Amino acid sequence: MFMTHALKTKQKTALVTGGSRGIGRAIVLRLADDGFRVIVNYNKSKKEVLELAKTLKLKNQDFLVIRADISKEKEVKKMLETVKKEVGFLDVLVNNAGIIATQPFCDLKLNSFDKIIQTNLRGNILVAKYALPFLKKSTGSKIIFILSSSAFVGSSSQFAYVVSKAGLIGAVRALALELASSNILVNGVVPGYINTQMASLVKKQMKAGLKKIPLSRIGEPQEVADLVAFLASSKNSYITGQCIHINGARFMA
Repeated sequence: MFMTHALKTKQKTALVTGGSRGIGRAIVLRLADDGFRVIVNYNKSKKEVLELAKTLKLKNQDFLVIRADISKEKEVKKMLETVKKEVGFLDVLVNNAGIIATQPFCDLKLNSFDKIIQTNLRGNILVAKYALPFLKKSTGSKIIFILSSSAFVGSSSQFAYVVSKAGLIGAVRALALELASSNILVNGVVPGYINTQMASLVKKQMKAGLKKIPLSRIGEPQEVADLVAFLASSKNSYITGQCIHINGARFMA
């Protein structure tokens, strides 16, 4: 599905992968409120993305909705071809899309491992690769990866997810160095336990983990979106190569 609404050619533009629900949805709405035209990527959440599009229309905000499975290179290329046709440039890329599965390592199925790596690691790298020419057309562009505290503290029975997010830590640091000469800032946002549908898949871990959060609560998607909005804004002109935690001071497994 491709959908567009009232595009303005000079408006700053942000592409958010996995933008139909959870943290991605909160980021889309916050960036739109900050004056960005938002390009919302989704894969399977058609109902949720239609509801989001309705909300954006009611706010009279400019947006595009593009369906693409970021684990498939052809679909990523097609998505960015649509961006080229409809807009021609990007100011911000938020790589948020990701999947999760719970499985003990001793029972690890390689097809499940490959699927998570293909989406969370390779997929987000593909989007960055094909978005880069459009980011270079703007001044002071930003790339923001949504990581996970699991990549730093580990997570039982989520080996593939942890490995995929850990790989993105390296991507943040390597790209920050390489793209500094193009004045493109690259950062990672590292949520701890956040109140989302994905988090509901690990309820037992969240219940146990809550006891280890000094602030004694899990975070909300809007709080992550607020941090992303700052990193995406013109106020940020020097922070790059950083993985910024938003976790209520929970730094242990």
